[in-house]
Amino acid sequence: MRIVTTEASELEAIHKELKIMNQRLASIKDMIEEVIIRDLPKVKVSKKELKEITESISEVKRGRCTTLEELRSV
Repeated sequence: MRIVTTEASELEAIHKELKIMNQRLASIKDMIEEVIIRDLPKVKVSKKELKEITESISEVKRGRCTTLEELRSV
């Protein structure tokens, strides 16, 4: 019985740490978005580019990301 209890407590600790990491990641994503949006007025971008940037930010928020390999092939 002790082994099962230990495994359960280890799983709970892992779950807690993953939850904390997800919260930190969300904060980092929010900061990146804020920096991009804040600095956009300093950079001349077309309406089309601005739309693409906004859509990309939305995709990141939904968890849709591109790998480095995919970027290299473009």
